[in-house]
Amino acid sequence: MGHEQALLLTVSWAVGLGLGAQLVAHRLRVPAIVLLLVLGVLTGPSVLGWVHPEYLGEGLGVLVKLAVAVILFEGALSLRLEDLRRAAYEVRGLITTGVVVTWVLATLVVRYVGGFDWPLAILFGSLMTVTGPTVVQPLLRRVRVPRHLKAILEGEAILIDPVGAVLAVAVMDVVLGLSGAHPLTWYGAVWAYFGRLLTGGLVGAAGGYLLSRLFRRHDWVPLELRNLVALAGVWVVFAIAEALLPEAGLMAAVAMGLVFQRSEVPEERRLRHFKEQLTVLGISVLFILLAANLPLEVVLAAGWPAVWTALLLALVVRPVAVALATPRSSLGWREKFFIAWIGPRGIVAASVASLFALGLARAGIDGGERLLAFVFVTIFITVTLAGLTAPLVARALGLSSQAGKLALIVGAGPLARKVGLLLKDHGRQVVLVDRNQSLVWAARRAGLEAELGNALEEDTLASLGADEAEVLLAATTNPEVNVLAVAIAREEFHTARAHPVVDVAEKGVSPEMVEQIGGQIAFGRPIDIRDWEHALNYEPVVTLVWEVPEGLSGRSVADLALPDFALPLVRLRGDEAAIVHAGQTWSRGDRVVVVSRKGEEATRAALDALAQG
Repeated sequence: MGHEQALLLTVSWAVGLGLGAQLVAHRLRVPAIVLLLVLGVLTGPSVLGWVHPEYLGEGLGVLVKLAVAVILFEGALSLRLEDLRRAAYEVRGLITTGVVVTWVLATLVVRYVGGFDWPLAILFGSLMTVTGPTVVQPLLRRVRVPRHLKAILEGEAILIDPVGAVLAVAVMDVVLGLSGAHPLTWYGAVWAYFGRLLTGGLVGAAGGYLLSRLFRRHDWVPLELRNLVALAGVWVVFAIAEALLPEAGLMAAVAMGLVFQRSEVPEERRLRHFKEQLTVLGISVLFILLAANLPLEVVLAAGWPAVWTALLLALVVRPVAVALATPRSSLGWREKFFIAWIGPRGIVAASVASLFALGLARAGIDGGERLLAFVFVTIFITVTLAGLTAPLVARALGLSSQAGKLALIVGAGPLARKVGLLLKDHGRQVVLVDRNQSLVWAARRAGLEAELGNALEEDTLASLGADEAEVLLAATTNPEVNVLAVAIAREEFHTARAHPVVDVAEKGVSPEMVEQIGGQIAFGRPIDIRDWEHALNYEPVVTLVWEVPEGLSGRSVADLALPDFALPLVRLRGDEAAIVHAGQTWSRGDRVVVVSRKGEEATRAALDALAQG
């Protein structure tokens, strides 16, 4: 087989296997990186021999850098600056004190448990200071925790990558200097760290500003070219920073993303989606190639010392670093425990370690492959531990309660206001949005947070915090708008629960259509929307709390023959309040808030009769 054909097969296998692993991970709801690492090692030259990263030569290092540039830019672009400001104390502590503590303790652990000599131990410790947004952000989409906790973890993951990676590069310079390969003075060592951060920050900020100014001119950059122009801009800025000072591009990519986001560029969300897709592709391909480049015998030779090192980093070093980095924080012990539990390493640690292994080999320094093996074992264990147990830990700590989580309601009519008030009364954060100014004013007079805007525009939903919303209820009088709003919430914002109010008279909207877009019909069935809106405004509608009897346990709301005059709005279970929908099941002891156009006694009798039906 010729070199060109072998290279084509290697790249094709890396892309196919990487995205296949992403699909399987999504299906099984496990971290994709775990599967990518396993597949990479198994398909590499030491086992199946399908993927041969060595055919890429020096191009592998270039590919790694370009992919990491996009990953860091996308992470900074998706970071909410307002939330970051609120979490500034904790994030600042984690990327300063936390980095130093992690570096020192990780160095000691790998020195005495892993058996590394001091130079490599110090280098490994610096590599372990980085967490990874590519692991933390997908994980937090599956684990519903309070917004400030999410802001702390995402802020740390995004900002610590350039800080920790540049630290590791500076340490690498010192290690090479001590070996005589590249002589280095003390002030050269200081500049190796702070110079890269400063150079990268300035170049990235300038690049982000220029790109945002360019994007504001619609006549200069047509819509169909914006994503590609942004990609080219990121790579050009990254390359300029790298040309000025090697590895300064990491900080440049982050600074560029933060400045670009702050400029509030039109159509920014479309650009963000494009970068998210490139990030998934980059992570998939890189982990396959980097893992395949590591011989299986080296991983096996690392053995139990590598496993114990990874466990101590996750279970001892990380908690100590979090505790010392947030001494005067307002966070309680439960929040600190959860932050300490979420410390997975990701693509930046893997890519920088791979480059270091090559650099050490060129300098004639032994231990590069063993260092890489310890890093990959640590990535595997920390990602597996955090990814598989984070939901359980959040529930055990009481952090995944729905109280305080954002409920976004499209529409501000009588029905939407009624549901909003019920959720608010039970501790939920509620925001309503409507195009009708008088309805918005009515919602505000009722004590609800309401904004004027078009919910079919992604930028409007994004400004209201749709990224953080646990549930979206679309309750306008137009069922087609309701279904479209749910489709946008599911597709663009990955909203976990989205419920449209569907009209019985609307033939163009079916339950099957709602299911296809990932929604569940609000209140369990199609209703006459305008009729109920009129009733809530002008008729003596009663509101009652009904306790679910034994006979209805385990049955879905869609299967119940609910009386037409009664409309179940919210289910109360413990201290949690959830909007009633077709796929919801009730259990004995649940309480359901119902509005009815008949008296309370007649309504309770009709509902209790469902248990005998």
